Amino acid sequence: MEFFSGNTFGATVFPSYGAFNLSYAMIYLPGSGIMTAYTDPETNQLNDQFATALAMYLWAWFILTVIFTVAAMRSSWILFLDLVFLDLVLILLACGYMLDMKSLETAGSALGFVVAFLSYWAGTAGLFANGITPINIPVFPMYNGI
Repeated sequence: MEFFSGNTFGATVFPSYGAFNLSYAMIYLPGSGIMTAYTDPETNQLNDQFATALAMYLWAWFILTVIFTVAAMRSSWILFLDLVFLDLVLILLACGYMLDMKSLETAGSALGFVVAFLSYWAGTAGLFANGITPINIPVFPMYNGI
C-alpha cells in the first residue's frame, strides 16, 4: 500500500519490521535449530552465548530503528512516538539479555504493548485515511508545510 502511494519511508519501514518479526520468531521455532545450536547437550539448557547473540541481534535492529526514528521526525507524532518507544524496547531487551537482568527484559516486553498500541493506531489511521470511511483517526502531523 505504501509503495504504490509513493511513500518510500513507509514502504521501507513497515516491511522491515515485518521481516524483524518473522526472523525473531524463527529464532524460537524448534524447526529452525537455532536454539538447539545454543543448547548444552548435557544440561539441556541454553548457554550464555544465546543471550549474547540475541542481544547483538537486538542491537543491530536498534541501530536501524534509530535511523528510522530520525527519518520520521517530520511525519506524525504517532509514528515518531511509535519508533521512539520501539527504540526503548530494543535497548531494554538487549541490555536485559547482555546483563542477564530479567527486570529489564520484563520492562522491555511491557513497553512493547505501548509500541503495539501505537502501531495499530498508525495502521488504522492509514487504512481509514482519505475519506475511505467516515471515521478519521488523527495522527497529529509534525510538519504542516510552513
